[in-house]
Amino acid sequence: MAPSNVVLAGLIALTCSACVPSESDIRTDVRERLSADESTAKLDLSITVSNRVVGLSGKTSTAEEQERAMAIARTAKGVKLVVNDMWLNNLTLVEKVREALAADEKVGKIPIDIDAKGTTVRLMSDQTNSEERARAVQIVSAVEGVSEVEDRMR
Repeated sequence: MAPSNVVLAGLIALTCSACVPSESDIRTDVRERLSADESTAKLDLSITVSNRVVGLSGKTSTAEEQERAMAIARTAKGVKLVVNDMWLNNLTLVEKVREALAADEKVGKIPIDIDAKGTTVRLMSDQTNSEERARAVQIVSAVEGVSEVEDRMR
């Protein structure tokens, strides 16, 4: 190969490697696109990128929010694939659990955050003692539709 062809091949290789955004660039691009969209800006999603594969994780309220986030992520330059690790917060079950806890004299006034993924309910609070935690888990376990209670209270 002539020296000028070697130089030309090197320049082409450099130019092509500059065409593919870095994982950090892809993550930033996806984050900016999600933040700019009215329907996804409010979501608190984690974004991972590995080998141009974007992973979206976090809680959403609707399947439409997930689909929109996935569609937006796919538009970022350099994205090969988008993986959905997001989960739907079962708002109907959350409300039933919230009502059951509020009706109890012992734990009804304690601030407890509630998430529900499918039929699994997660309870979070830093203002409970061991007796209150046990009571809250007992109450939530009895709510129709709850299959499992994840106790993240302290």
